[in-house]
Amino acid sequence: MVQGFGLTHRGRERSRNEDRFLTAIGPETTLLAVADGMGGHVAGDVASTLAIETVERYWKDLSAKIAGGGLSEQEIASIVENLILEANQVIYRQASKDPARQGMGTTLTLGLLNGLNLTIGHVGDSRGYLIADGRISLLTRDHSLLEQMIANGLVHPGQEGEHPQRHVLTRAVGTGPRLEVDLVQRVLTGGSALLFCTDGLTSLVEDEEILQIYLDKREPYRVASSLIELANLRSGIDNITVVLLTGIGKREENS
Repeated sequence: MVQGFGLTHRGRERSRNEDRFLTAIGPETTLLAVADGMGGHVAGDVASTLAIETVERYWKDLSAKIAGGGLSEQEIASIVENLILEANQVIYRQASKDPARQGMGTTLTLGLLNGLNLTIGHVGDSRGYLIADGRISLLTRDHSLLEQMIANGLVHPGQEGEHPQRHVLTRAVGTGPRLEVDLVQRVLTGGSALLFCTDGLTSLVEDEEILQIYLDKREPYRVASSLIELANLRSGIDNITVVLLTGIGKREENS
């Protein structure tokens, strides 16, 4: 049986938490999302809140339509993309009306699971991971200046460390009238897990450490709280959010 849980913490150094998350678990379809308001920009918490609220509002009307079946992979991908584009417009319009909020933006990583079919829409550097068969796989690609430098051969993978461009985003939700959304589609196997998180976790905890804690703890609350605790032990320099979905494709056993 599918189990989902989300947990967020402002970390040890930030005065407020600009992360937001969503878990909407249904009998046929599930929606997960994490958003990280842009640090160093005004109203980052407003931007991430607007993103999640917009997705949640439109999802209430869409979930029944998707669960009813008959939609192609392309149609579902369009739904996911449009959810993010709508959030982009809401945030951009708010920023345009209020000079104090101009420039606000957020990451947004959104996953729609319909049966075993997963569609992810992604903007920014919050991440989506798949855990299956004892392995962890990164499903998203960071939209950061550092990732761009790695792609261009200017920085070698594994040497990121505390690179000054590590958290400089090249793409964010709400900062402009148009937005390019990355889309990822996968067919999952039974027993898989999905983990979405903000960079407050991944800047301090390695992928293999995430996997090991998942394998050790299993239960969503224990996994999420242990990951956040570890990030805080390692300075907790940013807000930290973890959303975990387990038991994908498993049916509840009769007692």
